[in-house]
Amino acid sequence: MIVKELISDNYSTASVLEDTRDVWKYLAECDCLAVVDEDSITLGIVTIKDLIFQCDCRNLIDCDISKPLVTPTSDIFDVLSVMDEGDFDCLPVYDNGNFLGIIKLIDIGKNLASVCNQQKVEYHKVVHDLRNPISNIAGLLQLLEETTEDNQQILKLCASSCNHALNILDDLIYLAGQENHSPIKEMTELNNFYATCVEEQKGLLLSKGIKIETNFSNQLYNRNIDRKQLKRAVDNLLSNAIKFSYPNSVIKVSTKLERSKLTLKILDAGIGIPQNIQPEIFNGFTTARRPGTAGEPSTGLGLSLTKRCIEDHGGTIFFKSTEGKGSKFYITL
Repeated sequence: MIVKELISDNYSTASVLEDTRDVWKYLAECDCLAVVDEDSITLGIVTIKDLIFQCDCRNLIDCDISKPLVTPTSDIFDVLSVMDEGDFDCLPVYDNGNFLGIIKLIDIGKNLASVCNQQKVEYHKVVHDLRNPISNIAGLLQLLEETTEDNQQILKLCASSCNHALNILDDLIYLAGQENHSPIKEMTELNNFYATCVEEQKGLLLSKGIKIETNFSNQLYNRNIDRKQLKRAVDNLLSNAIKFSYPNSVIKVSTKLERSKLTLKILDAGIGIPQNIQPEIFNGFTTARRPGTAGEPSTGLGLSLTKRCIEDHGGTIFFKSTEGKGSKFYITL
C-alpha cells in the first residue's frame, strides 16, 4: 500500500515571512500550512506543534519546519513509522523535488480502517464459501456409515469437496503471505514448463471428457521464474478453461515466440464471459464469479492472484471472450 491516493492537494499556504502570531490563527482552523517563499516555491509545511516547541520565534522564517520527505510511492506503513518516531501528524510529499501535497495521519488512519473493514467483509464471504464444501464432506461421510451402496461415487464426491476446500485455503494463504513473499527464481525453459502444467490437469480433463490440443513453440525460451508462483497462475487459467468448458469439448493451448517474448494462449469453446462482468474478473473477491458447466464452484480469487503473479514476473495478461462462444487468455513473459 502506497500513499499516492492519500495525498491532500487541498491546502492553505503561508509566507515564510509571516508573523507567527498570524500563523497561530490560521492553524486554529487547519492541520497544517504549506510554507512558501517570495517566488511561491513551497519550502515545507508548518504545524501547530512546530510553533508550540518554538514559541520564541516571531517570524515563520526563524522556525525550523524541516520534516522527513515522503514520495508518492512511499509505503503507508513506513510513513506511519516515521510519523510515530518523530511525533508528526503531517508530512510533505515531494516527487523529483516538486511539492505535491501533504500526507496526514488522520487520512492514513481512515484509509486503513476502511481497508480493514472491506477485507473483513470479503474474508467473511470466502469463509462462508469454505464452509459449504466442508459441510458437504461431513454429510457424505455420514452417508458412508449408513450404506454400503454407491460408496465409490460418494468417495469421489468427498474428494471433489476436499479439493475445492483446499483450493480456497491455498488462495487465502497465498493472498495473506504474498506481501512478504520473496520470489525464488530459477532459469526455466517455459515451453516445457507449460507442457508440464497441462499434463498435470489430465485428471480434470478426463472427469469431463474434455480433450486438450497443444502446439508449443519449438524455439527454446529460457526465463527466470518463481516456478511455484507461475505454476499456480497457469493452473488457475487451465482449471478455469476446464471448469467453463462443456463436456466433450476441446481446449487448445499454444505458445508463440515473438519479439523476444513468449506468449501462452489458452483457448476454450465454453460458456464465455458476459460483457458486463468482463471489467471485474481480475478483481480480488470479485462478484463476477460463476459456477462451471458441471456446477463447479468458484472462489472469486483465482484470476486476481494470477494477474498479480504475472505482473510480479514483469509480464502481461489479457483476454478476449464472447458469451456462449468461449474465451482466449494470453500470458506474455
